[in-house]
Amino acid sequence: MAFVVVSVVLGGLVPGFLAGLFAFRVKSRWCPRCGESTHAAPPVQGDR
Repeated sequence: MAFVVVSVVLGGLVPGFLAGLFAFRVKSRWCPRCGESTHAAPPVQGDR
């Protein structure tokens, strides 16, 4: 009986933890002040 309870609890915690981790990573891609992406974009070159 205890094994079933532990399995159910872990089965719920692991996906919740991973979802929270993914949400934090997505959230951290944006600047909290201006909303711009925190990743540097490559410079755009003009027509040759």
